[in-house]
Amino acid sequence: MSKVEIRDFETTSKGENTHLYTIVNNIGESVTVCDYGATIVSLMIKDKDDNLTDVVLGYKHIADYENNGTYFGGTIGRCCGRIANGKFTLEGKAYTLPINNGNNHLHGGNVGFNRKLWNTKIENDSVVFTMTSADGEEGYPGNLKVKVKYTFDNDSTLTIEYGAVSDKDTVCNMTNHSYFNLNGDTSGSVINHLLKVNSKSYIPINKNLIPTGEITPTKGSPFDFSEFKEVETALNSSDIQISLEKGIDHMFVLNHNGDDLVLASSLIGEKTGINLKCYTTQKGVHIYSANYVDVPLTESKHSKAYKENSGICFETQGFPDAVNQDIFPTTVIKANEKYKQTTKFVFN
Repeated sequence: MSKVEIRDFETTSKGENTHLYTIVNNIGESVTVCDYGATIVSLMIKDKDDNLTDVVLGYKHIADYENNGTYFGGTIGRCCGRIANGKFTLEGKAYTLPINNGNNHLHGGNVGFNRKLWNTKIENDSVVFTMTSADGEEGYPGNLKVKVKYTFDNDSTLTIEYGAVSDKDTVCNMTNHSYFNLNGDTSGSVINHLLKVNSKSYIPINKNLIPTGEITPTKGSPFDFSEFKEVETALNSSDIQISLEKGIDHMFVLNHNGDDLVLASSLIGEKTGINLKCYTTQKGVHIYSANYVDVPLTESKHSKAYKENSGICFETQGFPDAVNQDIFPTTVIKANEKYKQTTKFVFN
């Protein structure tokens, strides 16, 4: 049976007290989450030699999470991914959102869910974070009540359950932005990790990093990870889709039937032997190979600088810019409609 340990963290620039919640399973593995941003700050997994290894990147201080341009471990919302030009129309009304990434709105805006202090409750060895995003916050309509539940069990499975409901029609598309390095967060690059993705198609982007509206087969492209291969095989490609973002920063459409959990991706740390399988109810997984990460040792949690490709993200989510692209499954939820999604990260 898992147990939850609680300790004080640091005070935000607004004077808010933050806390760390560590869920420990019966073999000594653990996940630590913070009420600021409902953030995963540490994930300790045993390697092939039975040594505990922290497999996610993270910061040392709360101030770094407040200025978190990399979104390390954060819960992303209301809408993850990019919305073109920060604009959309819903029920005939035009909405304008903050522009915070080139010409686009990214990951919920200037004060997304990863920059909010959440309420916390312990439920049966799980940590439950809740908050309300007010009507008009970051330009979005509706008072949105949100819940994120973290569970870490004795089978080394981290489960993230997302729930939300709004009093108006709104956009809701949540994810977690953890960067995984299965050799340990201080080990350097993940380019030699072995990656497999349960996808036959991906979504190409234009020069503004917005989906073109196409869904393209992965076969014959750098994004074909139908069998295990090193991450760097894609990064070394001269394909324009790789060049646009210096690596992988793309949505993979999952081979999905219904609302049940489906295997999204598998990752193996070539040094530790740690294996990660990601399952989700979502339509896709946005994979990001940390192409622009540059965190000095003074900010990283273990005083080791993080550079590009030092981690890889599996952002399970609905399709980017879906609110503007009718070809994609909708990310709009109706008033009083319950939003519910689950993602599991299974380690062995």
